[in-house]
Amino acid sequence: MIAKKNNYPTEFAKSTDDDEMHTSSKALSFVVPSNRAERISQEEYDQLVEPYREALTRLEVRMSGLNEDYRKKYRDYPIHNIQARIKSRKSIEKKLAYRNLPISAYVAKDNLTDIAGIRVICYFVEDIFSILSIVKSQNDLLILKESDYIHYPKSSGYQSYHMVLGVPVYRIEGMQYYPVEIQFRTLSMDFWASMEHRICYKGKTSDETTDDFRKYSDELSDMERSMKHLLDEVRRDNPQEPMQ
Repeated sequence: MIAKKNNYPTEFAKSTDDDEMHTSSKALSFVVPSNRAERISQEEYDQLVEPYREALTRLEVRMSGLNEDYRKKYRDYPIHNIQARIKSRKSIEKKLAYRNLPISAYVAKDNLTDIAGIRVICYFVEDIFSILSIVKSQNDLLILKESDYIHYPKSSGYQSYHMVLGVPVYRIEGMQYYPVEIQFRTLSMDFWASMEHRICYKGKTSDETTDDFRKYSDELSDMERSMKHLLDEVRRDNPQEPMQ
């Protein structure tokens, strides 16, 4: 069943499965089951992702608008940049195979929550939680899942805040919610994740390399906190009035 608005915990445990989510088949149903088990056809893929593209665009525009409103009110902006993507057909097929699920658009619709994804890169941790509080106040968005890897980092040193939102999409048949995964990171978290992926992806990682990345994660977090302290001092000496 799709989670109701604002039914989210006040404390978070570290999640081990970023795709686990209870969804409503009725709310997200639109793909006709296929008898083919080898791959997803281009036609099936196009049909699958079309409403996800619309949900992704709606959420990307929403996030940009919130950032602009924040800038006008506080002469500041928490978001550095926004990256959006739709999962490719090959990636969907690989993920279904990895999870030992049948390869079909129907199964992807019912089991994957990251077909549409947005990465929101902020400057500091405080900026992430400022944006989160605003997002949670949006009455037309459903909070389907949250995973806090900032207060509860992964053992590798990975830090981020993951959220899956149900975004309303209006079709001839009526309104349906489609999940969009959002990853909130600071610039330093995104740098760490990008370098870790670049260096370790598809390669055997030694224990020494793993330890190094955990150390780099701590060092980057310390640097970020020092930068935030420096920013606070500069602002204290140069106060800014909100824009009208």
